[in-house]
Amino acid sequence: MEAQLELARRDSELARAAATAAGDFYAPVLNVVADERADHAKALSAEIARASGATTTPAGPPAPSPSTAATPAARTDVMAALRESADSAANLAANLSGYRAGLLGSISASCTASAAVPLAMKEPAH
Repeated sequence: MEAQLELARRDSELARAAATAAGDFYAPVLNVVADERADHAKALSAEIARASGATTTPAGPPAPSPSTAATPAARTDVMAALRESADSAANLAANLSGYRAGLLGSISASCTASAAVPLAMKEPAH
């Protein structure tokens, strides 16, 4: 589950970075993806804390770190990351049961839908 948490945080940061570099058409969609992946990180963090018996509320995702990449993240980078996260969550869900399997299945479906629908749309010609 910790690996899923790190993927959610990575995807959220990547989508936020891509949104700042994207044009008016993709930026709102990328911001929604960033928010959704941050929500996934919160849910995963809460489940990890619950399963470990932690009595404190889990911390939210860390503040985004400045990107050290020479080129800004692109929409296609976010799509690739989401596909990787979807596959990873689906593979783990297949080996679990109950709430954890459902949580990971839902995360996988969300990542797949975001990569396949809004981010895959073609920008209209001007």
